[in-house]
Amino acid sequence: MSYSEWTLSSVLTAQSNFLVDFSRIRPFLWLVVVSLTLISNDVAPTDVPTLNEQSSLDGLRERVELGEYQVVIDQVSNQINEIREANGNFDARLADPYIVLGDAQLGLGNAEDAAESFASALNVTRMNKGLHSTDQLTSLYRIAGALSVAGDYQKANEAQERAYGIMLNQLGSRNPQLLPSMLKLIDWYESNRRFSAAKILYIKAIQLANRAIPSDDVRQVELARAFAAGMRNTVFPPMDGKTRFRGFEVQVPGYEPPPPGKSPPSSYSLGRLALVDVVDFVEKHAPSDEETIAMAKLNLADWHQLFGRESKATRMYREIWRELESLPELRESTFGEPKLLYIRLPEFNDLTAAGSDVGIVELLLTVTYRGAVTGRISQVVEPPNTDIEFRTRVAAREARFRPAMADGKPLTIRGFLLTHRYPLPTRGP
Repeated sequence: MSYSEWTLSSVLTAQSNFLVDFSRIRPFLWLVVVSLTLISNDVAPTDVPTLNEQSSLDGLRERVELGEYQVVIDQVSNQINEIREANGNFDARLADPYIVLGDAQLGLGNAEDAAESFASALNVTRMNKGLHSTDQLTSLYRIAGALSVAGDYQKANEAQERAYGIMLNQLGSRNPQLLPSMLKLIDWYESNRRFSAAKILYIKAIQLANRAIPSDDVRQVELARAFAAGMRNTVFPPMDGKTRFRGFEVQVPGYEPPPPGKSPPSSYSLGRLALVDVVDFVEKHAPSDEETIAMAKLNLADWHQLFGRESKATRMYREIWRELESLPELRESTFGEPKLLYIRLPEFNDLTAAGSDVGIVELLLTVTYRGAVTGRISQVVEPPNTDIEFRTRVAAREARFRPAMADGKPLTIRGFLLTHRYPLPTRGP
């Protein structure tokens, strides 16, 4: 195997079956690395603090990291007052001390005070650099973080969108240097379950990344699979027991809705095209690597299965089964039993009161040869909880599976064990 084929195999082996283990993958996270190697959006201020001031600030930042928040607040407040008395409220050198002050306040849990300090830094920067300067991004992202902690998600979202809008106006929508800001906004949307808004940016991000990455580069595989993962989120959001949807309005900067009568492209077709590209890339660049090709095809087959295209999925599963004849262990691990692709298990609004104990619901399922669930028998419900049991049974009924196979044919399996563990509230003394 050549070096390029080995590299490709390593990438695909590490990322195989992303549909099964999606909760461990952060879509487009790798693009941050790619983007930061292409560009750097950190803008050094033109009004540089004196050497002593900078040394003092660096020392205070280190003390923030050590958790010495009150000491930092006292010292940086004195520094701010000295600058203001000497040069007024909008001296450019005030921006950094206000940031340090906000960081320390946030460390103490004073999110509202921190937001005010970051806003002061923002005002100073705008007065000295202009309303559209990229120097204000640091303040805007700090404001968004503080407001999130304070629970004001609407204003936090406005700060996130404003930061991206500034970079969009500065660079234009076709500049790959826009990627870091775009990725920050995607991450914000996804962390708050605004997957439809994230989808708008995903489509733009893949177009920008494709301009920056050669078509024969192995990172194209990573790009395509990460993009498919983002498309999956818009229909099948990852569920980890925590309710993260917050009630605020979003307005993606630069987005123009499609004209009347024209629908936006579906997540299914966009993700399918990306995974087809992965298969084509693998077959071209690693034609002798049976395992890598089979896993690329398996992800595409699982995609069809996940979105209810069982006939297409079954044809591909049979093809993959045949191609894995020389790899019996891999074939057994792939098709020996039903493979859960997605389930929407019960979520909990507040996990802050959860203790270390967990409750358990165990169901025995009947998974058909088409990957559907037709039977559910409760085996264990401990402690007894009819609400959680009912919600788990409903989730199991709608679950998506890759069917088990034998002799090249999909099977119906009875008695497949599904276990749901959930946090129990802390018991009082």
